[in-house]
Amino acid sequence: MRLYFIIGWLPFFISTALAAEEFAICKPLTEIAPPRPQLPPSEKGRIRLFADEAVLQEQENISIFSGKVLMQRDEQILSTQLIVYDRDKEQIAADNQFTLWDKQFIVSGQKIKLLPEHRGEMNEASYWLLNRRAWGLADKVIKVNENKIMLENASYSTCDPEKQIWQLQARQVELNEDTEMGTARHVRINLLGIPVFYSPYLSFPLTSARKSGFLPPSLGSSDETGTELSVPYYLNLAPNYDATLTTRMMSRRGLLLNTEFRYLTTQTGGQLEVEYLPHDQAFGKDRSSLSFRHQGILTPRWYTDLNVNYASDSRYFEELGNNINVASLTHLERRGDLYYFGEGWQLLTRLQGFQTLDPSPWAKPYQRLPQLLLSTTLPNRNRALNSQLTAEFTHFTRDTEIITAPVGNRFDVTGLFVYPWRTSGTFLVPKLSLRYTLYDLDKLNDSKLNDTPDRLLFTFSTDSGLFLERDWEWWGKNGIHTLEPRLFYRFTPYRAQENLPVFDTAEYDFSFGQLFRHNRFSGADRIDDAHQISLALTSRLISDETGQEYLRASVGQSYYFRDRRIALPGETEAIELTQGSSPIIMEFSSQLTPHWETAATIRWDSHQDNTEHTVLKTRYHPDREHLLNLSYRLRDSILEQTDISWYWSLGTRWSMLGRWNYSLPDENTLETFAGLEYNSCCWAVRGIARRYLNNVDGSSYLNGFFLQFELKGLTGIGKKADSFLEQRIPGYHDDF
Repeated sequence: MRLYFIIGWLPFFISTALAAEEFAICKPLTEIAPPRPQLPPSEKGRIRLFADEAVLQEQENISIFSGKVLMQRDEQILSTQLIVYDRDKEQIAADNQFTLWDKQFIVSGQKIKLLPEHRGEMNEASYWLLNRRAWGLADKVIKVNENKIMLENASYSTCDPEKQIWQLQARQVELNEDTEMGTARHVRINLLGIPVFYSPYLSFPLTSARKSGFLPPSLGSSDETGTELSVPYYLNLAPNYDATLTTRMMSRRGLLLNTEFRYLTTQTGGQLEVEYLPHDQAFGKDRSSLSFRHQGILTPRWYTDLNVNYASDSRYFEELGNNINVASLTHLERRGDLYYFGEGWQLLTRLQGFQTLDPSPWAKPYQRLPQLLLSTTLPNRNRALNSQLTAEFTHFTRDTEIITAPVGNRFDVTGLFVYPWRTSGTFLVPKLSLRYTLYDLDKLNDSKLNDTPDRLLFTFSTDSGLFLERDWEWWGKNGIHTLEPRLFYRFTPYRAQENLPVFDTAEYDFSFGQLFRHNRFSGADRIDDAHQISLALTSRLISDETGQEYLRASVGQSYYFRDRRIALPGETEAIELTQGSSPIIMEFSSQLTPHWETAATIRWDSHQDNTEHTVLKTRYHPDREHLLNLSYRLRDSILEQTDISWYWSLGTRWSMLGRWNYSLPDENTLETFAGLEYNSCCWAVRGIARRYLNNVDGSSYLNGFFLQFELKGLTGIGKKADSFLEQRIPGYHDDF
C-alpha cells in the first residue's frame, strides 16, 4: 500500500523566521490549534494505520477504514472518521472532517484527497503555522506536484481568532519551491474588517533570499520639507549586488529621487548613493548630492579605498537632512587611496580634496594632490633593538584666489629606534627618533617664510611602568586588585619653526593618552619643544573568573622642566606654554553591579583652579525593557550640556522612550523627542514627536512627527526608527 502526505507549505506573506518573544503576550498557538495525538514515533518512512473497522473490497481493489482513524508517517499524523483507499488509482479520500499534523503546521478541513506523485487536494481548510504563530483559511488547497502548491481564497493572520485586528486575504496563491518564489493575486489587507491595502499582484520569496519589491513607506512632516512621503522600491539585481530606488515626495520642496546601489565581490565592495531634486520649489533651483564608497583588493599586494562626496549647494544637508549630525556638515571629503604591501614595508598613494560647505574662505582646507606615505612594517621583538622608518611626500594646494596662503611640497622622514624590555610585571621602553622636514613653497605672503625651509630634530623618550596585583574579595566576589604606576620621560630640543607653514597640523586635545604622546601636534608642520615627565597611576578591580573589569581609576599629570615655545600661529602668547605642569587628568569607570555602569573624565587646571573638561555618564540597564542614560559634558568656554535618554516599559503593552539634549549656557534645547509604544498580540504602534536644531549657529529648529505601525508576522508601515533611536539612546536595541 502506498500513501502520500502533503508536506512543506503555507509560508506565504511572511519572513522566514520570527522571534518567539515577538508573540510573548499572545495566547499560545497550541491553545488555538487542535492538539496533536500522542503516538509513539514510527520507523522512518514506514506508515502505520489505526482504525476501529476495516472493509476490504477485493474485486474493486478498495479498502475502507472507519471509526477513529489515525494514519502516521514520520512527523505526520492524519486523523479522520473515514478513509477510502483505491489501489488502482493509488488514491486516498476522506469526505468528512480531517486534521493533518506535521512538524511545523496543522491543517484541518472538510475533504481531503491524496494522489500519486505527491499530488493532493484539500477543501474548506484551516491551517496553523506553529513556527510563526500564524493561522488562516483557504477554500481549496491543491498540491500540483512535490514542490508546487496552489491556494484559493486564502487568508492569513497572527492575531488571536477572537481578537482579529488584521487579516490578509488573497484570491489565489501559488507556492513554487523549485523557483523558491511565491505569487499572490488580488491581495487585500483588512484592519478591523476594513480594507486598507490592495494589490492585484504580489510576489515574495519562500526562503531568506532577497526579492525585488516595494519596502514599507515612510510618512512624516517637518518645517523644512512640509508633509513628506517616501516610497522605496528594492531591486534584487544579483546575489552580490542590489539597488533601492526611493521617491521622496515633499509638499514644500517637490519630488526627490534617491538611488542606492550596493555591490560585493570576493575582492571588492562598495556603495553608490545619488539624490536629485528637480527644481526645489522653495530654493528655486535643481539640487543633488552624491556619495560613493569603494574598497577592494586589486592583487594580493594592491588595495584601493575610495570615498567621494558631493552636494549641489552649501545648504543641501541643512534643509534636506533629518538630523543635526548631517545638517552640521561643513566639509565633504573626496579621497582616493592606493596601497601597496611589500615585504616589511608598505606604500600609500593618496589624492584628497574637500568640498567646503562653510561659506567662510578660511574654512577651506588644503588639498593633498598627491600624498605619498612610505613606512616599514618590521616585527617588534622584546629585548632587542627595533627600527622603523616613515617617509612622506605631499603636494598641498589651495584656491589662492579666495585666500592668500602658501602652497607647495613637503617632504618628511622619521627614523625610530626602540629597545623594549618587558616582563610580566614591568616594562621599560626607551625610544630615539630623528625627524627631518623639507618644504618647497610657492606664493609666499609672509616675510618670515622662504621658499625652501627645513627642520631637523630628534626626540628621546622612555616609557616605564609596573604591574602590581593582589587578591581581593568584596561582597562575595573574588578577583584581582592591580596598582599600575607609570613614568614617561620625553625630551625634544627647541628649534624655531615660525618660518614653516601650517598645512595640516593641529594640536591634540589634552587627554589621559596625551600624557604619553611624543608630540602634542598632529601633522608634520610643528614639533613641540618638550622636556617633561608624565606621572600616572591606574588601579583596577578585575574578576579572576571572567576577566570583567569591575572598576578602573586613573590619574595623571605632566611636569615641564622649561617653558614651551612652539605653538601654532596666533597662540604664541598662550599662558599654558609657561606653566610648570599640565592639567590633572582623571578617568573613572565602574560596573560593580550588572545593572549600573558609570564613567567619568575630569580635567582640572590647578593653576587656574578651574575644571576645564568634564564628562560624566551613568547608565541603568536592568533588562532589555528598561534603560536610562544620564550624562553631563563640560568644556571650558565652549560648551556645557546635559543629555538624558531612556526607554522604559510601563507594563506588558505600553513603553515610553525619549531624549533631551540641553545646552546650559545658551539655555537652548539641542534636540528633544518623546514617544510612546503600544504592543498587542499581533500588532504594534509607535509615535514619536521631535524638535531638533538643524544648523550650527542655533538659530533654526525643525519640528517633526512620525508614526510607525507594525502588523506582527507581516510587515511594518511607517518610518523605520531603529538606527535613529539606537544612535540617540546609547545601549538601546530596537526590536520594533
